[in-house]
Amino acid sequence: MNKYGINPANINLEITETGSILTRKILLKNMDELRDKGVSFSLDDFGNGESNLNYIIDMPVDIVKLDMNMTRAYFSSNKAQMVVEATLSMVHAMGLKMVAEGIENEYMLKTFEKLGVDYIQGYYFSKPLSQTEFIEYVDSRK
Repeated sequence: MNKYGINPANINLEITETGSILTRKILLKNMDELRDKGVSFSLDDFGNGESNLNYIIDMPVDIVKLDMNMTRAYFSSNKAQMVVEATLSMVHAMGLKMVAEGIENEYMLKTFEKLGVDYIQGYYFSKPLSQTEFIEYVDSRK
């Protein structure tokens, strides 16, 4: 951040499951130090079986990323619909934001926009890009 003059408010780091208790303590200490500088964090892959509610409670995250399998399940399962909607309500009540991963078409986009999901991610917008392709992609949309 200092070397390249990047505003920490423009950095969001994704956190997945943690390992040992010692590793977790080190992670939380580092997260707190970075948050003090203005960096934000996302809890990645929420709903894929690896994440749990304690991560939202214990970790200083700002964004919860709904796993793409849960996003897809929303369209084929009444139970998944209830889980996604309850999770979104809980996340917003905690003052956090939510990302829906795996959005692949306009119907999925409109559905999750209507639900009030804060950010949308998926192939509907772009496949993963190399650094060079990403810069070209952003430049072409100025």
